[in-house]
Amino acid sequence: MWSFVLVTLTLGMGHGALDAVLLLKQFKPQSFAVMWSLVYLVVVVTVGWLLSLSFSLALLALLLMSVWHFGELHRNHLALRLVVGGASVMSPALLHGDALSQLLRGTSSHDATWILTVWTILAWAWAALVCVVALGQIFKALVRGRLAYADVGVDVGPITDHRKAALQEIFIVLCLGLVFSPLLQFAIYFGFYHCPAHIARVYRAVLRHGNSADTRAHWAWTLSMLSTALLMAALWYWLPMSDGVALNLDAHLLQWLVVALGAVTAPHLMLVSHSSKWLGQ
Repeated sequence: MWSFVLVTLTLGMGHGALDAVLLLKQFKPQSFAVMWSLVYLVVVVTVGWLLSLSFSLALLALLLMSVWHFGELHRNHLALRLVVGGASVMSPALLHGDALSQLLRGTSSHDATWILTVWTILAWAWAALVCVVALGQIFKALVRGRLAYADVGVDVGPITDHRKAALQEIFIVLCLGLVFSPLLQFAIYFGFYHCPAHIARVYRAVLRHGNSADTRAHWAWTLSMLSTALLMAALWYWLPMSDGVALNLDAHLLQWLVVALGAVTAPHLMLVSHSSKWLGQ
């Protein structure tokens, strides 16, 4: 729990803070960017209020938004997007059902069974989709081999780089799930895979599209990373020193964190999707 909270509040908030860069680059002039920044905040507050009405709603909404957002790099292939995006979110229900059941009972005892049932159904649907996509790739490889053997001059093409990257990501997530608990699995994937990848993607885009006169995006990126580093240092110092706070994180904190994550994820995924062409791969 402690690792999950620290990673979410530091690396997670840091990668989300780079939305300031996207707002500056996607909405011009600056006054227009400021207006959309206010809309962004309104969405955060509105979604946060709606999700706070029900922990069950907040958790399920966060799961679905995470699936969609984590697969964003494969946006041109819906099935592959859901497969990759669902790896870190759905695999815990298949690998650690008992641990999730205990966790959910501690946060929402009256809804624990219902939430876990829905989560498990979604997880099995995701597993079925993985099988369909995998069989499709095997069939394509067989067809490619037969066409090459027959030498008919038809080329269905190799497996593309983004499909190889998808396979690697799924493999890494499943390996993490076999070793670590659900919260730690998600924390490692989110904090040390998804967040650095997004930070690097934004940085590459700033370098690719920027020029010597365009310094606002560079400053936004620098300030976002600096604030993240300071927040990370403060939390990593303060939590272990605060009379067992790190060891006594209760259900209310996890509920609040789920609601907060859902609130900031909604506008974040919309802005990243809107900026996908500018961001590139």
